Amino acid sequence: MNLSDPVHKKVIGVIFIVFSALGLLMLLFYDQLMSVIIGVAQDEPGFDPDAIWVFDLISSFLWGIAIIFFIPRIIIGIGLLNQRKWANVPAMVYGIISLINIPFGTLLGVYCILVFTAKKKGDEDY
Repeated sequence: MNLSDPVHKKVIGVIFIVFSALGLLMLLFYDQLMSVIIGVAQDEPGFDPDAIWVFDLISSFLWGIAIIFFIPRIIIGIGLLNQRKWANVPAMVYGIISLINIPFGTLLGVYCILVFTAKKKGDEDY
């Protein structure tokens, strides 16, 4: 299998876009679910309104992670789909970072390492 073929980079780009979009959707779902839960809890007697800041802090932290990881990966995925050279190094970095996400991130990370370190057919040393 020729891992230096541009098709592999396009596959990685699609996977980056899909995984990041799913992550953003899950985060949106979490935000909406917590809004509903807090709304219901506010109607209960004995609810402490000072506890809402904890949920706001968690939500802010999760959106910060989304800004750092999900949104750039979508941009990198689009760059890989359009075969832009600037997307190779950040894709390799995000591929290595995704190694800690067992099992799918590990597979994606190994695949990124294999694709982005593969030599072209004519570049092999004899």
